[in-house]
This record gives sequence, C-alpha cells and structure tokens, in this order.
Amino acid sequence: MSRTLISLLVLGCSYLGTLNTVAAQPYDIQLTKSQTATLASLIWKNEGAGKKQFLTVWNKNEAFPSMGIGHFIWYPTEDKGPYIEQFPTMIAFLSENGVQIPSWLQNAKTAPWKSREAFYQQFDQAELTELRDLLAKTTSLQAEFITQRLEKGIPAILEASNEEQQVIIKRNLDTLITTPEGIFVLLDYINFKGEGVSAKEQYQGYGWGLKQVLLAMPEKTSNSLLSFALAADEILTRRVKNAPKNELNWLKGWRVRIHKYPNLDIK
Repeated sequence: MSRTLISLLVLGCSYLGTLNTVAAQPYDIQLTKSQTATLASLIWKNEGAGKKQFLTVWNKNEAFPSMGIGHFIWYPTEDKGPYIEQFPTMIAFLSENGVQIPSWLQNAKTAPWKSREAFYQQFDQAELTELRDLLAKTTSLQAEFITQRLEKGIPAILEASNEEQQVIIKRNLDTLITTPEGIFVLLDYINFKGEGVSAKEQYQGYGWGLKQVLLAMPEKTSNSLLSFALAADEILTRRVKNAPKNELNWLKGWRVRIHKYPNLDIK
C-alpha cells in the first residue's frame, strides 16, 4: 500500500492560542478502498485471529457477546454496563450503506442470548450462522465504521482535555498520522479500548483509552510506534493494578497485541 495514497485533512492551526478551536473541529481520514480492506484484515486478525468463527464470541467472565471484526459489544439487557455498546450502531451503519439486515436483527432491542451458555448452545443455529455470514461479507464497511469512530473520537478527546493535555495529544497525533502504520494503531486502539473520556471507563479515577496512551507517550521519540506501544503497556498495566477484580489473565494477550505495533509495515 502506497503511503502517498493516504490523505489526512487535519483541521487546526498552532498548538497554542487556538486549541479550543482545534478541539471542536473534525478530523477527516481519507482511505482508499484497498487501504480500508487492508486495515479491516489487520483489525480482524487482532480481535479474532482473522477467523470467521470468532466474528461472534462471548468471552468468559464478560456479561455480553462481542461481534464483528472489532468485537463490538452488544448487551443482552436494557441495563447497559460500563463499556460503550457499539454493535447496534454498527448494524445501523451497515443498513445506511445499503446492506440488507435480517429482520430478526433489525428488530432486536438487545442481544437475544441472555447468557454465555445459551449463546454457545445456539452457536451453530440459524441466527448466529446468518450473522457470521453477514459480518464476513462486510469487513471493509466495519473498518469504515471504526474509522468514523476515530474521526469523531479525536475531537471528543481534545474537548475532554485541558490546554496542557491538548498540546501533548495534538503533538503525538501529528506524529502518528503521517504514516499508515500510525493511522492503524490509532484505529486499532480506539476500537480496542475506547477514547478514554467516559467516567464509566475508569478504575480509581484512571482511564485506559486512547487519550491516556497519547498523554503517556514521551515528548521526544525516534520511533512513534514503539513509543505508543510502550505507553499503551504502561496504561493497561495501571488498569490491571487498579481493577476491582483480577484482570491479570487478560494482560498477557493485551501486551501481545500492542507490541505488534512497532513491527507494522503496511504497503
């Protein structure tokens, strides 16, 4: 993939004096269809090993199933948990882009499986099989949905930051968005752990989203991807230390994921 094919139109001026204006303006990320397909494949590999069976999963010790290449959360009850639910919004995005959505899925207010056991008992039945087929055919659109989240997420992160934080975040964003690899880590991490601006997604007052990682990156670096990975490791390790229940068994997998970032080579 040619790096010159990625055009990022970042609206904003200097770091100082206009930060509030910068925060309010959108980021427009322009990717070709080929680039979007490549990023979709990478995200799918990170979340589900690139395998169709992992397009619908319900992880142990979680109260919800996760769907699609981005493992978008879908709560089984009207009472939503602390994490941002993305699956219904993603399905609406597919519909808006001309994808035919099965009637059972269109009419579902919540995930129809009320427990992990029920989910896997019905794993090979019609509804989940049909859903995996749909998700396997729409990977590029799902990547577009994640890109849209980043476009909206960056202004939200800046608006939720003070002026000193905005300077740091903007500096590190400007470094990362100059390469397709940098764009990928931003897309992957915001889908993986969110923007980092929700008070519900904090332990002991500390978040673990993209905002926190960008703030933890060093002021000067010769390798922005390595710096991002190390900052992410620091933030996720802090999450585990502050967690109300034991999350140590997840940390190893998280580290495997983020430490792939410095070795990315997107053509």
